[in-house]
Amino acid sequence: PMLEEIIERLILVQSVETARCLEEKVLRAPIDADVGAILGWGYPPFRGGPIGWLHTLGPAQSVAALERLVAKCGPRFAPPQILRDMAARGERFYPA
Repeated sequence: PMLEEIIERLILVQSVETARCLEEKVLRAPIDADVGAILGWGYPPFRGGPIGWLHTLGPAQSVAALERLVAKCGPRFAPPQILRDMAARGERFYPA
């Protein structure tokens, strides 16, 4: 795979797991996830954190990218229901 594909997979798999933590109420707010990831494990700050990255892409585009990765790389990239619901309602993680 090309470098861009590897980066996309590494970034989005972290975002998927973080969105699942929000869905399961392990995390209470997107900002908690983003600050924790940036300060805790060194997530690239210029992407805004794993939830911030989904916000930047937009939920609908995130779901589309994840579904493409599911077909190519397997179910670990499956978009969590919270992200699918947000895409269907046109919601975002942070205010505009």
